[in-house]
Amino acid sequence: MNNKRIIPINLINLVVIISIMLVVGILTNNIMNELTLRDIQNVTRLTQTNIYSEIVNELVEPVNTSIIMANNTYLFEMMTDDTPETEEKIAQYLTAIQNATGYESVFLIPHKTLSYYHPGGTDAKVDLESDESFWYKDIMNSENDYTVLVNTEQLADFALTFYIDASMKAENGDFAGVTGVGKRITHFQRILSLYSSQGVDAYIINGDGLIQMHDKSELVKTTNFYDLEGVSPEELTISDSDDVAIEMQLNDNFIIVQHIPILDWYLVVRKGTSEIAMTLKSYRTQMLSALFVAVLIMMLGTSYTISRYKNQIINLSNTDQLTSIPNRTIFENTLQYSVKNLTQERFCLALFDLDNLKRINDNLGHDQGDNALRIIANIAGEQFADIGLVSRVGGDEFAVIVNKPIEEARTILEKFRATVEGNTELKSLQATVSIGLTETKVTDTEITVYKRTDEALYRSKKSGRNNVSVL
Repeated sequence: MNNKRIIPINLINLVVIISIMLVVGILTNNIMNELTLRDIQNVTRLTQTNIYSEIVNELVEPVNTSIIMANNTYLFEMMTDDTPETEEKIAQYLTAIQNATGYESVFLIPHKTLSYYHPGGTDAKVDLESDESFWYKDIMNSENDYTVLVNTEQLADFALTFYIDASMKAENGDFAGVTGVGKRITHFQRILSLYSSQGVDAYIINGDGLIQMHDKSELVKTTNFYDLEGVSPEELTISDSDDVAIEMQLNDNFIIVQHIPILDWYLVVRKGTSEIAMTLKSYRTQMLSALFVAVLIMMLGTSYTISRYKNQIINLSNTDQLTSIPNRTIFENTLQYSVKNLTQERFCLALFDLDNLKRINDNLGHDQGDNALRIIANIAGEQFADIGLVSRVGGDEFAVIVNKPIEEARTILEKFRATVEGNTELKSLQATVSIGLTETKVTDTEITVYKRTDEALYRSKKSGRNNVSVL
């Protein structure tokens, strides 16, 4: 009799346990599915942000250089006629620009003479009747201040050359000529390859979908993104991203598209979700056959995996990998918060960068350049720890939010500059820092205060480096 009672009780317990395990299994599966998809989206967003920032950061400087040249009154005074004296003066000016920037090419074309001036002088004229002068006619007829052309011929080192042509305007507004620079960039392709190895595909395409950059060089300028991915322009309208990045789940892929105005191209970042879906289906099958053990192991494993994965993402998104200090993302978030609270508390913003980093890299090796950046970051971290936030915002550029009045901030930054200058190891590398500093105004935005500080940094560079300029 007792055995008869035990059997149904055990059976009920077994059914309850199985039911609970099934519910736990389904809930765990759904939770894991949701969290994993969110992580895929976050990784895709992080990839898109990093690639977009890298491209824009590389092109801002040559665009500014070309525009500054186009508005240089010194050039207007020299380019009224073609004489040996004019040629020599213009060549000297262009040579100085090229030596200071390291650009592949620097040139000037006065519209009056159509002579093509470069650092070596002038040996040609622009033929407006020739099809090869299409770029000149484009900028001549453009309403924009500049145009960007890209040589997408894939070289042995995956180099791309960006040509930025700026329009020169006379005082009456008439077209007066073109100034331009050409910058050769070799590492975009490697960046795309790095993320591809992590399961995230990134494409740079034009408005028609033709691939302009990808880690597989055989796809460049030969393959259309829509054909490659098997989607139609109606399903993925890239022009919708002209104002803001768009995100969508398309087939088994999570896709982000962002317009790059400076190139008028589009960045498309894609990460597949089908592999995750297949893994989860297999997991459900195993759950039915292994119940308690499978659920327990999967829950522990899932918790550990997700926790570690999230920590890696947080660390990657917040910390500069070379210097171990906060990166540009943290800086921008902090700057945005500080600007919103300007009515309660004003602050100072400083930008500084390592002088002569290119020379150090070229002459002593990139390991010495990286070491110099780390030493400077350590000094900055120690000196600014109690007064604000120091971040690495670019290759050799750092930003400091200083919660002090301008005079006190200037004293602190001058002390920092002197410490860098006196550091034995940095002195052996002839490494110094140039610093730009400004105090915020109540009317400031993130853009205006950053631009003003950048102008102050430019003054420090222009006035001989290794000094502090306040604007």
